Amino acid sequence: MKYLLSFLLFLSMAQCRDKNVAPETLQPLVGKWRLEAYEVTNNGKKEWVLAYDNRTPANYLIFRSDGAILHRNDLGICCGPNALNINGKTFEINPQSPIPYNPGCALIDCIGCPTWEIKLTDDEFILTLCSLSSKSKYVRVP
Repeated sequence: MKYLLSFLLFLSMAQCRDKNVAPETLQPLVGKWRLEAYEVTNNGKKEWVLAYDNRTPANYLIFRSDGAILHRNDLGICCGPNALNINGKTFEINPQSPIPYNPGCALIDCIGCPTWEIKLTDDEFILTLCSLSSKSKYVRVP
């Protein structure tokens, strides 16, 4: 009987473990990032195209320490993910403070991706949406 109780206690404790990756995985992503380029396919060849020039304003993403994602105007993004897969490790987004409502989202019919794939290296990351070939390159803004 003692072994059965010990086993049940062990099982219940195993279920209580944190399903989020340690914040250390998210920390390098926290801050402001500028969309630098996006990948396109021309004549069967993939290439990067600059995302902005003198005529178009730069596009920014801001990652908070709880995983929440904001636009450059500090409003929530439309159709955001529920989780981030950062270099193969999943981080579930659980905002610890309210995300400012973005009124522009009322005009969008969301078919978002539940998880964003992010390949992070130092001050750059590649964002892949919905496991498709849609890739965007972001660089850290100091």
